Amino acid sequence: MDQRFGEKEQTYFRCDRFYHTAQGWWCSTREHTELGPYISEKEAEAELFLYIRKVNMYGGMGENSVPFH
Repeated sequence: MDQRFGEKEQTYFRCDRFYHTAQGWWCSTREHTELGPYISEKEAEAELFLYIRKVNMYGGMGENSVPFH
């Protein structure tokens, strides 16, 4: 399995972050945030990518985090 940048070499369980409901497409984050609904899976992927960039830019989620929505 490929390692993410900065991860130690070990086994990680990664499930599919994207799922579909009657309301639309959703994605979940490591921080247990549910993002959505979106019109398409492609839009959900794009929004998750932006979310990850913001988390990386601002140093993660916490009490001093910057709101993303």
